[in-house]
Amino acid sequence: MGTEEKKKEKKKPEEQSSTLFWRTFMLLVVLLSVSVLGGLQTYWIFNEESIAKNAARQIVSTANLTRYALISADPVYRPDLLAVLASSEDLRIVPKEPTDRTTPLKKSTAMLRIEELVTEGLGSGTVLAASVNGDKGFWVSISIDGDPYWLMTRKNLMMRPTGTSWLWWGMLAFLVSTVGATLLTHHTVEPLARLSRAARTFGRGKVPAELPDSGPKEIREVNRSFNNMVKDLSQMAEDRELLLAGVSHDLRTPITRLRLEVELADLPEDSRNAMIQDMEQMESIVTQFLDYARRSTTPLELVNLGEVVSAAVATSRMQESSDVSIDSVIRKDVFIMAHATEISRVVQNLLVNAGKYGRSEDGKLDVFVNAGVQNGKAILQVSDHGKGIPENEMVRVLRPFERGERARTGSTGSGLGLAIVDRIAKRSDGRVELSANRPSGLVVTIRFPLAQPQKKEKKAERQNASA
Repeated sequence: MGTEEKKKEKKKPEEQSSTLFWRTFMLLVVLLSVSVLGGLQTYWIFNEESIAKNAARQIVSTANLTRYALISADPVYRPDLLAVLASSEDLRIVPKEPTDRTTPLKKSTAMLRIEELVTEGLGSGTVLAASVNGDKGFWVSISIDGDPYWLMTRKNLMMRPTGTSWLWWGMLAFLVSTVGATLLTHHTVEPLARLSRAARTFGRGKVPAELPDSGPKEIREVNRSFNNMVKDLSQMAEDRELLLAGVSHDLRTPITRLRLEVELADLPEDSRNAMIQDMEQMESIVTQFLDYARRSTTPLELVNLGEVVSAAVATSRMQESSDVSIDSVIRKDVFIMAHATEISRVVQNLLVNAGKYGRSEDGKLDVFVNAGVQNGKAILQVSDHGKGIPENEMVRVLRPFERGERARTGSTGSGLGLAIVDRIAKRSDGRVELSANRPSGLVVTIRFPLAQPQKKEKKAERQNASA
């Protein structure tokens, strides 16, 4: 893919977010995130019983060891033992009073199971609390030499893992999963993107490269169908072009001969002029057939839209007629990728079309030509003040051999003028739009992607301007 085509492939952020790649990528990321979180939660739920048993076993063992240590220790050293337990093991022992204010443990499945196991291990009178006298912790009642006490064990017996190691591992796993999701999404979407690019190329009148016959079965079948469709449509287009070119070429010779005979024949002036006008119209139709039959395959080049439009308006010589007025606003610094000859033909076709159908009721023709930039696009606009075209026929008249004479005048034609304009515009990745003029008439607007001239050309232009 060339540099210009890559530039055309760039999209706005809001357009990117709606592409199949980003939708699939975000869906995979969400599914991976939900799967990881769901896996962690599932692991916690299924291991809740074993965690509860371990926590209860630790509480019972801590209570028994603390009680036996205090009973066995010399009363003189008991305060030191309590201080060591508080500082090293985060254990506190306080006397249990009837007036103590307690808060029961959270009634979760794990806590209920722990309470059951601890009561079974320490005795039926064991009480577990989440706080005693406002001091939060994991409190368990124990008996030492017949006196009731509160033992506060570690507060994090049932807490999920903390720290930063799991966070870093989680971030690493997410990064690896994201890379995998990117590769998977690209592998899935790339065949469709390739098909989209080929369809867009074919829509611009070019024959795209044949899509590969590889990949999954569904992709292979789609590629084969598209390749066959391109071949069939290209063959139909070639046959149509050959037919039009042959018919047009065969008609031109007898038309020329008839015109010569009419001009030499002894006929009334009015009859001769009428017949000559009819033959000129037939020759114009034949010329349009030939123009439509030709399909250029040469690469596009950088074209100064303003200069080409100015030259085409001057070449038309329509302003020499007293009943024709052409106003124009043309910028000379607008560049597009096209062919100067084809853009000139577009301008001439639009001017001829305006001359046939765009005259006002008094027979005068007022045409406005605009070449410039609008909303980041190069535009070529030709408008008149004729009868116009109904909105429901604006799409139809862009098709070959379609005419809008019911909405405009009784003039006849081949119906190829706007079709040729539309074909040339598509070849340059442009778009033709028809709209109603105010208070009457038709506006034909062609929007082209802007192109940037090379630095040498810009420097030459500045030098010419300064000279």
